[in-house]
Amino acid sequence: MPDFSDYIGDYLRSKGLITQDQLNEALEEQKRSGRKIGEILIKKGYISEDNFTMALSEQLGIPFVDVANYRIDPEVIKLFTLELVQQYQAIPINKVVDALTVAMIDPLNIPMVDEIKKTCGLTIRPVFATPGGIKKAIDKYYGEVQPSEVSGEMTLKKEADLETLVKEATEAPVISLVNSLFTEAVDSGASDIHLEPEEKKLYVRVRIDGVLHDIKPIPKDLEPKVISRVKILANMDIAEKRLPQDGRSKINILGREIDLRVSTFPTIHGENMSIRLLDKSQALFKLEDLGFQKDALNVFKEQVKKPYGIILVTGPTGSGKTTTLYAVLNLINDLKKNIITLEDPIEYVIPRVRQSQVNVKAGLTFATGLRAMLRHDPDIIMIGEIRDRETAEIAIHAALTGHLVFSTLHTNDAPSAAGRLIDMGIEPFLISSSLNGILAQRLLRQLCPKCKKAYKPQEAEINTLGFKSSSKDITLYKEVGCSKCRETGYKGRTGIFEFLVLDEDLKDLILKKASSHQIKDYAIKKGMDTLRNAALENLSKGLTSPSEVLRVTQEV
Repeated sequence: MPDFSDYIGDYLRSKGLITQDQLNEALEEQKRSGRKIGEILIKKGYISEDNFTMALSEQLGIPFVDVANYRIDPEVIKLFTLELVQQYQAIPINKVVDALTVAMIDPLNIPMVDEIKKTCGLTIRPVFATPGGIKKAIDKYYGEVQPSEVSGEMTLKKEADLETLVKEATEAPVISLVNSLFTEAVDSGASDIHLEPEEKKLYVRVRIDGVLHDIKPIPKDLEPKVISRVKILANMDIAEKRLPQDGRSKINILGREIDLRVSTFPTIHGENMSIRLLDKSQALFKLEDLGFQKDALNVFKEQVKKPYGIILVTGPTGSGKTTTLYAVLNLINDLKKNIITLEDPIEYVIPRVRQSQVNVKAGLTFATGLRAMLRHDPDIIMIGEIRDRETAEIAIHAALTGHLVFSTLHTNDAPSAAGRLIDMGIEPFLISSSLNGILAQRLLRQLCPKCKKAYKPQEAEINTLGFKSSSKDITLYKEVGCSKCRETGYKGRTGIFEFLVLDEDLKDLILKKASSHQIKDYAIKKGMDTLRNAALENLSKGLTSPSEVLRVTQEV
């Protein structure tokens, strides 16, 4: 039974099809068994198969057809063989020109729809049907099929296929191949591994210093074995290839403990797999190690030690926001303060800090978790991300009632954060009353010290970068590439920051809903260093290249 939405339970309850107690009971069983919520509700008799499927149909906007009582043209039936109908649990019900309507248990299974399209050469329009309805339609139009002939054979085939997958995934050459892949990635300092299936190869890319690099692809015949091996490591369902999955595990590579966060997504050529590598052996960073300019660091330290208010850290995904928040907690953590966090995911464990992880399927969102945290007498709260109005409102209420709150927000620069909160529906007076400061950041690749090359820039390049000095006064460095840096020209990254402190004039600008440009102009006049200026300081010291400065700061 498909279960396409994490929120179908709430939808069924809101429609009066199940009670809250029934939903809670099903969610508890789901946590224990891992089975789908719809399957549990139907098995317990809380909702019929028809009502559940019709509710999914209504919620997703995909039509539902009672195929058991639907009159299907015999010529349409001939488009699918019995074997195809049984394999996909799908039956053709109508054809108009080159478009074929197909009743399916799982109409959002895109790979399956694509396979059906390839088989019959028509445009497919999938609609919902129940498993019982499909079975009755098969009996009606293809002749009654005994369970021993179909379900028994299919079950045996699935069990045999599963056994084969497990056997192949645990063969020594496959284990060795996957281990070597992890070793190479960890040794090169990669943060992510991407396994990307194409028609003839399984391509592999690793993200090093924020940039993806191709490494040697894997032959196509080894693809299912490699994917299954990683799934086994991450405690995932190796037989499920049609729906996205998430899993996690811990491994030891090169004497270091590495957390794996694994995610799969079905594509037309197979399962795409993304593997996040978190090195648990690394010590927590100190703020001084992140790349702050001295003046900005001193001001930032003053603000994070205040007793209440909100400090926001902004920037795109992968800009180091979480690392900065961990460094802050590491700085202010002591036994006199009760610190609680809600994260997605928990990347590092901090002693004596109460850390919790978001679990949307179980109902633990940032908003619900934040409400619960406030009942535990915290002094300091860290919320992994403010994603919606509800979370923002609770965080602001906490700040206004004497708590120090840290969180992240996705904006390009610090001055845009207030506007982002207003767009969420937060009143400007609440923002100006609760915000202490906004830190924007990026990660800037550093030049490889072994192969970087000095040169004298042209005046046009100096103007493009925004230097105030003449080209005669400046020596810059560019990337070259050597064996030490994997021919990239770069080795490691450092942070660049701009920190906006809210004074009374800035609060007035927010109350007036001033644009981010107006806020930025005022902040610069008051001495705020921009992200571009922070990058130029690294450039003038010979730590990075002009191309890297423009790449990282072109949006700001």
